[in-house]
Amino acid sequence: LERVLLALQGKPQPSPPFTLTLSLYGARLIGCPLSEYYRLPERYLEGLEAVVDLCRPDIVFSPFALTLEAEAFGSELKFLPDNPPNIKKPAIRSADDFILLPLPDVDSNLSLLDLRESVRLLSGRYRGKKAICGVVTASVDLPAIVMGIDQWIETLLFAPEKAVTILKKAHRHFVALANALIADGANFIAIPTMFTNPQILYPKLIDEVILPALARSLVELKGPVVFHHGGNPMVPTLGDYLSLPNVAAYAVDHRDSLAEARRILGPNRLLLGNLNGPTLSRLPMDTILSKVDQILDERRGDSSFIFASSGADVPFDTPPPLL
Repeated sequence: LERVLLALQGKPQPSPPFTLTLSLYGARLIGCPLSEYYRLPERYLEGLEAVVDLCRPDIVFSPFALTLEAEAFGSELKFLPDNPPNIKKPAIRSADDFILLPLPDVDSNLSLLDLRESVRLLSGRYRGKKAICGVVTASVDLPAIVMGIDQWIETLLFAPEKAVTILKKAHRHFVALANALIADGANFIAIPTMFTNPQILYPKLIDEVILPALARSLVELKGPVVFHHGGNPMVPTLGDYLSLPNVAAYAVDHRDSLAEARRILGPNRLLLGNLNGPTLSRLPMDTILSKVDQILDERRGDSSFIFASSGADVPFDTPPPLL
């Protein structure tokens, strides 16, 4: 935790902080079926303890399973043998249905209570020792996981008045859940974001609708935020996100230039990245370690940098010796 806080302050340290996105990987280390791992916070804690024993990351994560939020809205999930749960059947498939859909209660909904209990248990185990990150769906992305990407894009394009109403509802859910996780012990919140990226949506919509809505949500959070690239290169538009409130750090994609990201961010903003986490099980160890050396050599002397895997979870079948 001290190393992470020093990086946040831009202070040099002999042992720089690092993390890997290993919320899924704990299930492999303890041999736990994922249908149990994502349902029983005690098993999730057991998995994260095994992760810490294996490679001692400085940041540990709540379940990186945004579909659990979709489930809280009524979606049906499908549990896979080696990946986080997928949506089997969305709760709704239209903007009108989203507008009528009741918001899940963060204090009573079982899916959200599992997420919260995972953070509470992590906090009880690692408070003061490791940074605890709560992963939450960005308010501007939430409609996509509840009713489908296609329906959310269609609403933004052709029913802007309905999109405004939906964003207000998504805002209330996001603020309630993120602040609940902070109260439960998360040191900060990570938000993987897709709909701020022009590879997904028209720049005009991003500038006029998405970023202002996201800013309204972030300003109400009671803790710092890591703005996560959401699976797309972020550096080309990174400057557009610098005025977002409460954002303490930016986690960039493996395709992004760390040097260019640092130039845009300036010397003091916290930068995380950018080892390609989802490919770790498919590449030779020498290739991966060479990339690690390259990243560390490039960022040597950058006291506001945290080495981290980019993208989603490190794959289930990654060899433990590699990690």
